[in-house]
Amino acid sequence: MGKNKSFINFSKFSWLPWLAFILLITFLVYWPVLQNDFLKTWDDDRYILENPHIQKLNPTTIGKMFTIYYDGHYHPLTLFSLAIDYQIGSLSPQTYHTSNLILHLINTLLVFWFIFLLFKKKNTVIPLVSALLFGICTMHVETVAWASERKNLLYAFFFFVSIIAYLYYIEKNKKWLYVLSILLFLFSILSKVMAISLFVTFVLVDFYYDRKLLSRKVIVEKIPFFILAVLFGIVAIFAQTSSWGEDLSQTHYSFFERILFAGFAFIMYLVKLIIPFKLSGFYPYPEMMQGLIIFRNVLFVLLSLFIVFVGFYLRKKSKVLFFGILFFASNIFLLLKLFEVPAGDYIMADRYGYIPSIGLFLIMAYGLENLFRKNTSIKRIGQGLLILYTIFIALQTFNRVSVWKDDVSFYSDIISKYPKAEVAYTNRGAIRKESRELQSALADFNKAIQLGKKDFKAYSNRGAVYTDLGEYQMALNDYQKAISLKPNHPQVLADYGYAQLNTGDIKGAISTFDKTIRIKNYNPEVYNNRGTAKFKMGDLRGAIRDYEAASTQNPDYLNAHYNRGLARINLGEYQKSISDFLLTLKIEPGYAEAYSNMGVAWSQLGDMQKAFESYDKAIQIRPGYFEAWLNRGVDKYYSGDYEGALVDINKSIQLNPNLAPAYYFRALIKINSDRNMACNDLDKAISLGFQAAIQLKENNCK
Repeated sequence: MGKNKSFINFSKFSWLPWLAFILLITFLVYWPVLQNDFLKTWDDDRYILENPHIQKLNPTTIGKMFTIYYDGHYHPLTLFSLAIDYQIGSLSPQTYHTSNLILHLINTLLVFWFIFLLFKKKNTVIPLVSALLFGICTMHVETVAWASERKNLLYAFFFFVSIIAYLYYIEKNKKWLYVLSILLFLFSILSKVMAISLFVTFVLVDFYYDRKLLSRKVIVEKIPFFILAVLFGIVAIFAQTSSWGEDLSQTHYSFFERILFAGFAFIMYLVKLIIPFKLSGFYPYPEMMQGLIIFRNVLFVLLSLFIVFVGFYLRKKSKVLFFGILFFASNIFLLLKLFEVPAGDYIMADRYGYIPSIGLFLIMAYGLENLFRKNTSIKRIGQGLLILYTIFIALQTFNRVSVWKDDVSFYSDIISKYPKAEVAYTNRGAIRKESRELQSALADFNKAIQLGKKDFKAYSNRGAVYTDLGEYQMALNDYQKAISLKPNHPQVLADYGYAQLNTGDIKGAISTFDKTIRIKNYNPEVYNNRGTAKFKMGDLRGAIRDYEAASTQNPDYLNAHYNRGLARINLGEYQKSISDFLLTLKIEPGYAEAYSNMGVAWSQLGDMQKAFESYDKAIQIRPGYFEAWLNRGVDKYYSGDYEGALVDINKSIQLNPNLAPAYYFRALIKINSDRNMACNDLDKAISLGFQAAIQLKENNCK
C-alpha cells in the first residue's frame, strides 16, 4: 500500500482514539433506539412477546432450542440470546434494544479488526473508514432497531470473529486458531443460516493472500467449512417447509422474472448503501413486469454481471477492489431470491445488506485513502468529502431510527413510500384495533381490501373491528370471506365462531368452535367461548367441561374460572362456584363481578354475613357496578331490611334505568305503602321483559 500519508498522523497518534471516536458516533446516531417499542405485528410478537421458548432458561429449555425449528428457521443461539434478555428485563423493549445496539458496536469494532488484519496491520486508514461507514450506515437501522433481528447481529458477530480467527491462523499457522475458526463458523450458522456464505469469504481471503487455492493443504482446510455449509443449507430448507407449512411468498414468479428481480435488488443494495433514499421496512415486488420495468431490470442484470466481471478482471491489478466486489457479491447472492423459497412477499430487505456492505465500504475507504495520499488540494477534497458524507449519513441514520419507534410509525413510513403496500395497511390496522382506535383501524382494513390483494388477514381483522363495534352481521360477512381465502386458519375460525355466538347462532358457533379445536387443540379461548355457547343452550355440564379444558390449558385464564363459577351457581353447586370465584380473584384481585356473584353463592348457602361482605367489596372496587347494588338490595329485601333494600335498588336503577328485576323488587317493597308507584314499576318491569311481574300486577293492580 505504500507509506501512509493520510491527514491522520498515525506517527503521532494511536489508531485507538480514532476507533473510540467512531464507536461514539455510532452510539450517538443509534441511541434513540433505546426509547423504541417492540413492533408487535412485525415478528416481535412471535420472537419475543409470545415466544414460550425464551421465557425460561435452564438445561431443559436450552436443549429444546437446539431441537426445534422456530418461525421457519433453525437458529438456537438466537433463541438463547433472546432468552438471556428475557431473564434480564422480561418484556422491557429497552433490554432487547440495548443488546442489539451493543452487538452493533462490537460488530463495528470487529469490522475494523477484520480489515486491519486483512491489510496485515500495515494500514489503519482503510480499516477505520470502513468501520465508520459500517457503523453509521443508514441501511443498517433495520438490523439494529428491530428487536427480532437479533439473528442478523449475532450471526454477524460470529461471522467476523470466525474470519478474524482464520486470518490469525494464516499469519501464525496455529492449528487451534483454525479449529476456533470452524467452531465460530458453526456458531454463526446456529445464529442464522445465511452465515454459510462465509465459506466463500474464506476462499476470497486465500486468494487475496496468494495462497494456492488448489493445493492439498488449502482444499483440506475448506472441507469442514464446506460440509457445515451444505449440511445447514439442507437444514434451512427443511426448517422453512416444516415450520411455516405454507408458501409465504404468496406470489410465484418464473425463473426469468426472478433473475430480473435479482439484478434490480443487486444494484439497489449498492445504491441504497451509498445514498439511503426511499429506505423502507418493506419493498414489494412490482405489480406488473412489462415494458420499461423489464427493460430497466435487464439493464440492472447486465450491470450486476459487469460489476462482478470487473471484480474478477481486477484480481491481479487490484486485489482490494477484487476482494471488495466479490465479498459483496458472494454474501448477497443467496439473498437475491433467485430461488423460490417461502421467504416473504418482498423483493429485498435492508437487513440483507448488513454483512455484504463491508465489501462496498472497503472499496469506498480504499478510494478515499488514495485521495488522502495525493497532493494537498486533492487530500483536502478527500477529507471534506468524508466529513460531509459522515454528517449526511449520521443525520439520515439518526432520523431513520425513529421510524422504527412503534408499529404505527413503521407502517406509516412504508405507506408513504409504497402506497399500495397492502400488508402495511393490514398491520397498521391491527395495531390500531389493539389500541381501540377502531375507526382508524377500519379505514386501514378498508384500504387493504380495496387494493385487492385478497389477503385473508385484512378481512379477518376488519371482521374483528366490526365485532368490537357490535356490527356482528358485517363481521360474519368478513369472516366468511376470510375463511374462503384461508379455510382452516384456527384464529379466523375462532373469531367467526365468536361472531356467530353474538348473533344468536349458537349451534353454528359450536360447530365452528368444534372445527377450530380439531385443527388446533391448544386453544383455551375457543374452549371458553364454546363453553359460553353451551351455557346459553342450557348444557351447563358441557359448559363446565369446556371451561375446565380452558383453565387446564391456561391456569391463569381468568374468564374460564369465572364462567365456570357462573355455571356452577346455575347448577346449585354453590361451594364449588365460590372456589372458582376465589381462583378468579387470585388472578385479578380487583374483579368486582367475581365478588358480586360470590355474594350470590354465599347467600344461597345461607351465610348472609359473607354475602354482604362480598357485595360490599364489589361496590367498593366499582361503585358504578349496578348488579352488585341490585344483588345486595335483593338480599336485604329477603333479610327484612326493606329500607336498606330500597336504597340499594334505587341506586341500581339510577345506574341502569333498564334493569327490569330492580323495578320488580322495588314494586314488592312498595306494594303495600305506595301501590300506584308499585304498579308503575311493574309496568316498567313487564315492558323490559320481566315475566314474573305479570302475575304480581294481576293480583295487585286492578
